[in-house]
Amino acid sequence: MTLASLLADALSAPTPDDHGPWLFWLISGKNKFWQTGADLPEWHKYLQKDQFEGFLRAVRISLSMVGAALLMYKMRAAKLGQVVPRKWQRNIAILFTVLGFGVYFDYFNPNTRYSEYYHRHEFYHYYLGSKFFQEVGYKRLYECTAIAEIELGRGANVRKRDIRDLRVNLIKPIVDTEVVKDPKHCTAHFSKERWEAFKKDVDWFYKSAAGNYWENMIKDHGYNPPPVWTMTGKFFANLGTADDAFFKYLASIDIGLHLGAVGLLVWAFGWETAAVGVVFWGTNRAADFYWTGGAFLRQDWWFFLVAALCLTKKKYFFLAGFALMWSALLRIFPGIFFGGWAIAILLHLALRLRGVRKAENGKEGFVNLLEPRHWRLIGGAVLAIAVLVPTSMVVTKSPGDAMHQPYVDFYNHTLKTLQNTALTNHMGLESVMVHNWEGRMRFLRNDNQDDPFEGWKANRSNRFKEMKPIYLAILAGVLGWVAWSLRRTKHLWVCIPLSLPLVCTLSNMTCYYYSLFITLCALVHVRKELGPPMLMTSGVSAFMLWSPTGYYWVDDRFVAQAYLFIGLSLMGLWIYSRPFSLQRLKAWWDGKPEPRPRPPVLTSAPPSPAE
Repeated sequence: MTLASLLADALSAPTPDDHGPWLFWLISGKNKFWQTGADLPEWHKYLQKDQFEGFLRAVRISLSMVGAALLMYKMRAAKLGQVVPRKWQRNIAILFTVLGFGVYFDYFNPNTRYSEYYHRHEFYHYYLGSKFFQEVGYKRLYECTAIAEIELGRGANVRKRDIRDLRVNLIKPIVDTEVVKDPKHCTAHFSKERWEAFKKDVDWFYKSAAGNYWENMIKDHGYNPPPVWTMTGKFFANLGTADDAFFKYLASIDIGLHLGAVGLLVWAFGWETAAVGVVFWGTNRAADFYWTGGAFLRQDWWFFLVAALCLTKKKYFFLAGFALMWSALLRIFPGIFFGGWAIAILLHLALRLRGVRKAENGKEGFVNLLEPRHWRLIGGAVLAIAVLVPTSMVVTKSPGDAMHQPYVDFYNHTLKTLQNTALTNHMGLESVMVHNWEGRMRFLRNDNQDDPFEGWKANRSNRFKEMKPIYLAILAGVLGWVAWSLRRTKHLWVCIPLSLPLVCTLSNMTCYYYSLFITLCALVHVRKELGPPMLMTSGVSAFMLWSPTGYYWVDDRFVAQAYLFIGLSLMGLWIYSRPFSLQRLKAWWDGKPEPRPRPPVLTSAPPSPAE
């Protein structure tokens, strides 16, 4: 069998037994291109898991490092007055964008990921959680799953398992939970038809993921998205029932969002800046495909964040405010990016109130304290709240259940409980501060407890309380540094990448949300010297998780990544901002130009050419 015949077979139309669009048939391992066999060429063995993962590791490290070297070469050539042809720059940028985008998905090789592409663990939580949100809410998904399995005839096995009690966020034996003792705690929230539909979907997940993989699903942290995401997820989830074909279609939404974000970066900043962002996003290992790839609508917040950045760059300020608020309503923490805009607007307002800036007629006054672009940003954000929040309340509210308050329940479960519970893959200033030698997972994990991480989580929470004054001092310093960087900027889009230190300081998110660092590429558009360290950071993050040199324990691994990413965010501030001085501060407050440093005074004449 030749390579040409293999490709022809792979690209041909699916047979009636194949489900889903041809793309997912192509990448799901149902075609001969990915399969093994005696009739396949020798090179085909390199597509198998062990061989291909080594290739991907080399691509991630090489792509980021070579990209950094090319950026340094271009900057060096510019200093020497040498011209690099624009055509070459554009073609190389397009090539790196394609390679960076593909490596995130492991070039769609199913041997290294999920055989059917979609992520069953993710779909169990997000598909079932949104489809049946009015019945299970934020705390009954695992318990109702257990009751459904018991009614499906698997009671003996179910009662031997452990489950995370989402009311107290601890793992317990199922037999100790109240819902198993009295199933009506769960079933009373369902109509007969909805309960049968829930059981049917649960049965499909069990049969497609039986064994430890299935049993560990109900030990995770439940269904956590805000009501605005639930509104959208509920719409798509109710378009079909659980099966391979339907889940492939749902998983394709995120691929479309990824492509859309890349297109927006190219539209707003050009191919070179987009290439830096895509290569960083595709090669870094903190937020790689493993966590949310093949999932259900997990990249909508990321798409709207990138959209807000690009729309601001193109001066569509109203749409930018709407997009960023939509992102914040989908995942809360993107709201921190409003901090950069708020600082820039407040600094502008302070100067107006000081009477430094003057109206067009030459007289000082308090008319039009904010510029039209500021009002457009604010107006877009306010409209997003006015439209999305009430609509989500109507869609997610359970009829006839006065106790079911979606936003109250979301706050109590996700923001109050889950966000204050340490996870082994958390990244942020808090994780960096509380991580110490004796408090590591290696020493405090206790497998004799129902929840092996109970002591580890408690230790981290206690340490953070003790270190809160230091944390607040660091936060004040970061806020001051961001304000200093933004004091003279005229570009509101710069506020988004310069807000990354605030995101790292104010939030302690799970690692996969650090895909938001793609926004830092926008700063490379005006500070070219940031490009090489940005790409090298992604390469180093991949090298740090390579088995021979990597970290075995999960908390060590992601605290190390947190140091790396926080350092990169501060580097962006350092490169963009001028060194602090009282002279510069006074000049800004007085509305005068930035003072220029005096040239050095020569104490003696320079040597002659002969000398």
